[in-house]
Amino acid sequence: MEYPNYKTQRLWISATLIFGVIISLFLHFIPATESFPFSDALAQSQENQQPKILYNIPYTKPASPKTSRRQSLDLYLPVGTSSKPPLLIFVHGGFWVLSDDEYRIGPSIAEVLSTRNIAVALIRYRLAPDYPHPNQAQDVAAGVAHLIREADKYGYDKKRIFLAGHSAGGHLSALIALDPSYLEKHRMSPESLAGVIAISGIYNLFNKTGVVEDEKKALAHAFRNNPATLKAASPLTHVRAKAPPFLILTASSDTAGFLVDARKFATALRGAGHQNVEQYIMAEEDHFSIVQLTNEGNMVRSLLLAFLKVKPLPPNLAKWTEAKRRWLNPPFSTTPFWNNEKLIRSYPIDRRFVQSLAAMYGPIRSELLAWPLDRYYAIDLFSYLNSIPEQQIGRGDYLILTNLRDEKQVWSRKEIEPYKPVIVVGIDEERNLFRFVVFYSMLQEYSWKSGPKPPAMARPVGAFIHFLKSPPEALQLQVWHSGLTQNSFRLVEENPLAPLSGLPKPVYDAMTYRNGCIYCHSFRGVESRSHHNLVTTGASAGGFALPLDKYPPEVWKAFMFNQVEVASKMGASPNLVADNAKQALYDLVVEQRKKKNKLKK
Repeated sequence: MEYPNYKTQRLWISATLIFGVIISLFLHFIPATESFPFSDALAQSQENQQPKILYNIPYTKPASPKTSRRQSLDLYLPVGTSSKPPLLIFVHGGFWVLSDDEYRIGPSIAEVLSTRNIAVALIRYRLAPDYPHPNQAQDVAAGVAHLIREADKYGYDKKRIFLAGHSAGGHLSALIALDPSYLEKHRMSPESLAGVIAISGIYNLFNKTGVVEDEKKALAHAFRNNPATLKAASPLTHVRAKAPPFLILTASSDTAGFLVDARKFATALRGAGHQNVEQYIMAEEDHFSIVQLTNEGNMVRSLLLAFLKVKPLPPNLAKWTEAKRRWLNPPFSTTPFWNNEKLIRSYPIDRRFVQSLAAMYGPIRSELLAWPLDRYYAIDLFSYLNSIPEQQIGRGDYLILTNLRDEKQVWSRKEIEPYKPVIVVGIDEERNLFRFVVFYSMLQEYSWKSGPKPPAMARPVGAFIHFLKSPPEALQLQVWHSGLTQNSFRLVEENPLAPLSGLPKPVYDAMTYRNGCIYCHSFRGVESRSHHNLVTTGASAGGFALPLDKYPPEVWKAFMFNQVEVASKMGASPNLVADNAKQALYDLVVEQRKKKNKLKK
């Protein structure tokens, strides 16, 4: 599955190396509080006990003797438990034309989960091209209906039956859960399912461009490339509010387009009013490693066990998933910019744009692969400034940008106008760029102060400045012009950076575009006080940047000459000052501190 420019954007993102990202990703979170019907102690007592396996259970009358095995299932039942386990029904992939006999993905999953007090059923189905759609979906529906009816016979909890699938199996699982007609033929309803887990699934088969060759062949074999059939067979066609809960997972190195498809499917479900949809990208996984659950610390395994309500998420993962949910509806928005829709223009996304966006995402830039990155929407900066009343924005040739984190940026009109700056307010179909967000955590707020670990923080992209014409290095290296709202713009007549005039060039560069000291910290009357923003509310929190001369002398010395160690202690990436500026910048701040101390006396 491929979208316009998608493969190119994937290469650009993968090749973009970001150095000096402000904060490390957070991996230290609070514990989950949800209660689960099975204790972890009970699950541990089941570990390593071999399940009872019932092979080749027929779930319907076979179409012919040759199809009897394809229209059967295997059932793995945990042993040694006094309570009824949940049932996970797993549907294998293979582009609707391949079995799982060689890959053994289903048996591997069953072997892992059945030792966690989970019953697992592996449904087989007839394969295309001999049996085209809807045979696969009809077979899976028959198997699901059989397993629902026979819950008491086999001893699992009929109120906790979950349907899961990988790749084409993810497509079939989602389709059966959303199109009631398949289960209604068996006098069943999708509401009988406690949830659906779709892993690297395919959710839209219709009206796509740039489809990869393997999928073209599969669509021809399984759906005869009939447009009406492809549309009716797409889970995206059937999104609705009244459906089982969904857990949608893709791999960061998944087959091209799967990440875009998953995000669009999850968004469509939520847009239809579905209240329980979780969608995540699994870092450092591919289309096949994502279903390898043998590792106890595997993130997919943890998410799956929590979704089945068997084991709570580890504290770090619980906090991450909660942050993801919160920022589906962020406390800030770029949609007010769209009130100026007459000023908004559409532009094709190019490599330089992707590099800028990747710089804002830093080490988790793979999440951008969930977007086609085809077009962006922006307002000419000066047209926008001219549209704001003077009493609101001020006047003058100097622009001060102040973002959500109170980081500042100062430009003169003469400096930036030749490079055609625009305010980016939308990417692809997304109009609220505060949904593009990085979550992180600090180990401590200040390197020289001990105390409780700071709470989790959010660094959203929001609106940001982009130059249509490639700018010089002094503008390229600045990343503070993101996280902008409608209140981020102010014009002044006097140069706010005038107090820094006369500094040696290496020091001036470190103060401004290379390290941006004065855009986070106050110095010589240039006022800044940057901060973090809480994941929970988006409000400012902790770790406020002090005036440079307010840092204790030993702290300032360590920061200038031992930056890596200081940053590591705080859980941050070092913002390294160039060697030719270190001593001079250090001396400058020491001298400023001495002057202030004399004035106090």
